Amino acid sequence: MRAILLRMVLAVTAAAALAAGGIAFAGASIVPGRNGKIVVGQNFPNFGFTINPNGSERDAVGPPGSTTCTGWSPNGGKVLCNVWGQNHVQPATANPDGSGFRLLNPARKLDLFCLSWSPDGRRLLCHSEGMLNPAQAGLYSIRAADGRGLVRITASPSGFFDNGYGFSPNGSRVLYARFDPHGHGVLFSAHGNGTGRVRLSPRRWSVIDLGFFDRSGADWSPDGSRAAFAAFNPSVNKTALFVVNANGTGLRRVTPLSMGAISAQWSPRGNLVTFTSCCTKIQVFVVNVNGGHLRQLTFTANSVQSLTPVWSPDGRKILFQREFFQGQTPTGGALYTIGRNGTGLFRVTKLPTFVFARGGAFFYSWE
Repeated sequence: MRAILLRMVLAVTAAAALAAGGIAFAGASIVPGRNGKIVVGQNFPNFGFTINPNGSERDAVGPPGSTTCTGWSPNGGKVLCNVWGQNHVQPATANPDGSGFRLLNPARKLDLFCLSWSPDGRRLLCHSEGMLNPAQAGLYSIRAADGRGLVRITASPSGFFDNGYGFSPNGSRVLYARFDPHGHGVLFSAHGNGTGRVRLSPRRWSVIDLGFFDRSGADWSPDGSRAAFAAFNPSVNKTALFVVNANGTGLRRVTPLSMGAISAQWSPRGNLVTFTSCCTKIQVFVVNVNGGHLRQLTFTANSVQSLTPVWSPDGRKILFQREFFQGQTPTGGALYTIGRNGTGLFRVTKLPTFVFARGGAFFYSWE
């Protein structure tokens, strides 16, 4: 999708640009099911597959070269993917082994890229760039069973982009950010029909959109009472991790400005947030939601960066991406897991080099 790809390119040439001091200006709430397989998707090159955490049983999903898979249904029985065409994208679901691949309502004249399920598994949260009609740009939800029952949540003003992070744990609200043409992002929550909008981010801070991993910038707490997000303050050129109540009160910065943060994912147990540090070192950290017990989990040389961590459903391990560089040129990557205490580092699988100049992006989620 043209605007998505442009946003990804502008956002950063992945972590290499971050390490050089550039900040990209958004993620989606990851609703876990059973602690089992991992789903992985990538843009440029496009692919989707599922794999066990020990690296076995890697199963391709969807048409090769045009499919990007993004997440699991809450019960772990289905994989959510998106199929790319010329000036169009549409959601699909499949079984974990790649069988039963099914486009959802392919006759609809609306580009929809879907990232997350509602907690009850009945609906999908999607966004449209308005490729066929700019007035259609915004956030939507559809029925997961057949792609019908379209409900519009937001209407993006011209030049703006609305990025949805996910449904609240009780399914009543949606967490999303609106980015203006200059990349400044504001975090909101709203009811599933778009009403009752509440601003969650402070005015001097912009929610961070990594672009190459849309879902990782903000997340609901497991009980839905709070949200965590990473943001950038251009006046001081610093990033930070924040926690805020769901009604917009009680904003708290939980990382020092010297540390920085460019992603945020809440642990299933509710006591920790894992994030990517920025910008002198791009590594994986965890911190208590009150700001205490900050811990660095990954340690690598300057030519290797560890980023965009997400949790296993039981909260004991973290899945993250590691990128390798020759200078500032990416040379390949891999998915790793590590214990929340920093032990047990394990490489799950190698990944091809992203073509960031074309808007390369990746997605992964643990069932």
